[in-house]
Amino acid sequence: MATREDGRAVWTFPAPLAAPPAVAALPVTPAPGGDVTYTVVLEEATVERVTVRVWRTRALLGLGLLPSVPAGPGIGVHLLATELPSAPQLA
Repeated sequence: MATREDGRAVWTFPAPLAAPPAVAALPVTPAPGGDVTYTVVLEEATVERVTVRVWRTRALLGLGLLPSVPAGPGIGVHLLATELPSAPQLA
């Protein structure tokens, strides 16, 4: 998957799941070892799709980390969605 202009990536499942999945998401850093850090945030996990947003933070000498901004288009994201077994109902 890759991000769109707004930094989001949407994965639509081929068939609906029985329940919302557990999700793992990792960014693919385009230039490892650089001064940019990418973070993936889960925005939505439904039976039909997963939506994540990638944020970019850049370190500047003497200023520390600048605020995060959406990463923009073309940042790769590895996604894993796992169906969970039914949880017992609490009385």
